[in-house]
Amino acid sequence: MKFISENKSSFSIEITPLIDIVFLLVIFFVVTSKVGDSQFLSLELPKTESFQYKTVQNSNEIVIIKNGSIYVNDKIFDIDNVNDLEQAIFELENNGDALILSAESDSLHVWVVTVMDLLNKYGFNEVQIRTIEK
Repeated sequence: MKFISENKSSFSIEITPLIDIVFLLVIFFVVTSKVGDSQFLSLELPKTESFQYKTVQNSNEIVIIKNGSIYVNDKIFDIDNVNDLEQAIFELENNGDALILSAESDSLHVWVVTVMDLLNKYGFNEVQIRTIEK
């Protein structure tokens, strides 16, 4: 025989303790996390004393001026005339010594990269870069 009960069982979850636990976890992670300057990496860059002692004193020097003029061993070239500049870099003696590339601080970065690409093309592996302050 089947009895009909009028009490229907309903399924429910109490979320009040769940909310309490979530807030406790949030408070725990906020309190234990590091806040402030300690999150940044302290980086000490090397000094340039060794660069001063290893400065090359040879005839290979390229100077880039802010108006677009480039001096290759005291011969002047224009940055717009890349073919003549490339020929002058090709004629530099590459005996394994370092080459000095000096650029005024106001000269464009593209010009420095262009000259460095030409130097790399013709096998100048060691290039010392200097900035000329005005």
